[in-house]
Amino acid sequence: MAEVKRRDEAPKPTKEPEVEKPSGGVSRRDFLIGSGAGVAGLVIGGVVGNRVIGQPAATGSAPVAPVAEAPAAGEASTYLAGYNLIFDAVQCTGCNNCVVACAEKYATYLHPEETANVMNMEFARIRTMRFQYIDVMNFCGYCTLFEWAEGSAEYPCAAVCPEDAIITVPEGEGVEGYYGMGYKWIDQEKCLGIDACWRCAEICEDQFASGISFDPVNRKAQVCSRCGGDPECVKACPEFGALKWVPAARNGRFHAFIPSDHAELLYRKIYNHVREL
Repeated sequence: MAEVKRRDEAPKPTKEPEVEKPSGGVSRRDFLIGSGAGVAGLVIGGVVGNRVIGQPAATGSAPVAPVAEAPAAGEASTYLAGYNLIFDAVQCTGCNNCVVACAEKYATYLHPEETANVMNMEFARIRTMRFQYIDVMNFCGYCTLFEWAEGSAEYPCAAVCPEDAIITVPEGEGVEGYYGMGYKWIDQEKCLGIDACWRCAEICEDQFASGISFDPVNRKAQVCSRCGGDPECVKACPEFGALKWVPAARNGRFHAFIPSDHAELLYRKIYNHVREL
């Protein structure tokens, strides 16, 4: 594969540099690495998941994207384009069924050998953020910039990626049930990973919703691909209406709350009181 140059023409590192960790305190990046709802260490007012790192994947091990097969004549496809995922906090019980289903699906698909005998929720693209009396489901909202105001209609994460690693896989391409149908995917060969870059997660956390996490095996970015148009999390949800798969009628930024802000808003609406820790 031809070498990919950064947009700013800076030389691409031949390997991910080792990051020296401070002896005291927790850095912003370490917090992002350790954060994960439903993994372990539940704390009232927030969740910090245990960091679980597997063996690094071999170079070029990312799955190849074959052309998806079209449905038979007269048969309606279960994979839908132009939809978005939203959740209803009233219906959601925080059971984590959606998280487990997502983690199992993508761990098995991307790293079948490394995850053969383990269950690691860090592979999930959807997370339960557990606050005081409030559960917030966190996932990519598919928010886009406004061209008339911001000069681009890209996804914010894709706009700041120096390697163009966040791609949109068009209909007719991708892997059925995993990615395609106009939804996002991470090009593993291009992504520099959490140690060398991580700009996508930073802009998402600062301005939008913290919808990007990292693969615990190869430390590359991972984002909700909507399972190529048929989300596994929706099918796994036992509460009717808690997760909704609906036509995208609004810019995803309308739903893209930072989890802590979303929890504060829900708490005030439900209990008519400002949440106190």
